[in-house]
Amino acid sequence: TSIQFPGAPVVTSQDGTAGNSQLFVHAWDAVIAAQKWKNHTFIVKADPDAVVIPTRLRWHLASHAGEHVFILNCNKFPGPNYPMVYGALEVYANSAIQAWADRGHDCYAPNTYGEDYYMTRCMDHLGVGRVLDEQVLGDNLCMGADCANGWTAAFHPYKDVASWEKCYNTAMGTPM
Repeated sequence: TSIQFPGAPVVTSQDGTAGNSQLFVHAWDAVIAAQKWKNHTFIVKADPDAVVIPTRLRWHLASHAGEHVFILNCNKFPGPNYPMVYGALEVYANSAIQAWADRGHDCYAPNTYGEDYYMTRCMDHLGVGRVLDEQVLGDNLCMGADCANGWTAAFHPYKDVASWEKCYNTAMGTPM
């Protein structure tokens, strides 16, 4: 089922990526309104150019079921803005999304923030616990993506069908 939501301008963010926090606030508002998320332990947002292996994602999340957490997946530049959520794979406990539903509009959301930076800061503001899992996502924009790594749950970015399928087949051990 598709969920419609209002658009918003996408500008250049403070770090040169897409400044899309307002767009994603609209998207999260629509997800909250649809209420389907309430029946799940974790809520996952994945980019369309990410290769996601759901079984592996469950391996990473199993020990955190019932915790009030979100997953940080990149620590490329340790410092005040890192570790953080890289937007190719965002993972939030059900209670984290409930906190956002209740008080997320209290978070500072200038459109010069990317959605991943915004959500990292907002989850902190809402008192949601951080879990650093640098192996949940192999991202060439962070520390690299090795599709042959049998523990990593998602890989990014694979912008065309051929490279996406090649990564997926490598991850699944499927001959090409």
